[in-house]
Amino acid sequence: MKPNLSLLVAASALACLGACGGGGDSAPASGTKTVAISSTNQSDVVRASLNGGLAVSFTQGSLGGTPAAANVTTRTHGLGVVLQRALAVTTARRQAIASASAHPAAVTSDTTPCGVSGTLTVAFDDRDGNGMLSKGDVLTGTFAQCQDSAALSINGAVAITLTGDPSGMVFDASAVFQNVVVVDSGVTATISGTLAVEETDGSTLTDTKFTVGSGGFAVALASSGYDDAIAFDAGMTITTSQIGGNAQTSLTLAGSFTASSIGGRVTIATPVPLVEDPADAYPSAGAVRITGASGSTVLATVLSATQVQLQLDANGDGSFESTSTVAWSTLIP
Repeated sequence: MKPNLSLLVAASALACLGACGGGGDSAPASGTKTVAISSTNQSDVVRASLNGGLAVSFTQGSLGGTPAAANVTTRTHGLGVVLQRALAVTTARRQAIASASAHPAAVTSDTTPCGVSGTLTVAFDDRDGNGMLSKGDVLTGTFAQCQDSAALSINGAVAITLTGDPSGMVFDASAVFQNVVVVDSGVTATISGTLAVEETDGSTLTDTKFTVGSGGFAVALASSGYDDAIAFDAGMTITTSQIGGNAQTSLTLAGSFTASSIGGRVTIATPVPLVEDPADAYPSAGAVRITGASGSTVLATVLSATQVQLQLDANGDGSFESTSTVAWSTLIP
């Protein structure tokens, strides 16, 4: 059974974001063209969609869980990496405050060294002075070139505000990532912007929903073989469901985004949730439908943890003109 969420919300907040002012539903920014999907760019469209969505999700461990080492080292999970790093320090610190006989100061801050070099500073602003995490409290985590291994480093700050009183089952917050840079095994993810996070945590199942706020949310990915800048539009949702603390995870995506690699905007949906097992590097089931200008569509259906089928409807008439199979490794850096 996973640890009780009420003991972990401080770390959760530092890792899993929220929206400054909550999730928004405003229309996509004007002036950005919708991309027509064709045989020429279909792979680029799918690659941008999956890289953006998977960078925000599949943390392999909910807000208080434990990541699957194989996944974390195979590709960058920026948010999950930040979450797991903040977990131990913040949980230990809040437990120490709870057990202290003296009432803690309204604003407290602790700095701890990272495994190899750099530091993590965790600040807690107890807005109502009750000595515990509650609605309105603000937490900030600042990573100063925090390096825990030769392959992993984090730099930047995350600030969150609790939007509800946390319990053992429910956690709601709003927060902002301030250009957090995660370097993991040669892949660099730069994360910034706003999201709202809602989590319902049970003994065997955890549901987490991220909603992009009115300020938008951006993920820039860079590696030796892939570079892209992805900006999610306000109101886009990314929802994960996880069975057990280190078990199967499913993902759904709904909304629109722009990517520099495709030169414009597309809309994404998951008619069948993507499902990933902890021992696999990539999802082994599910489907993603991406729609562009004039109804042009590409349907990416997962065949296995190694292959994906792409079906293209370039003219938007509802019929697929072509079908091809590609390796997961060509889509995810």
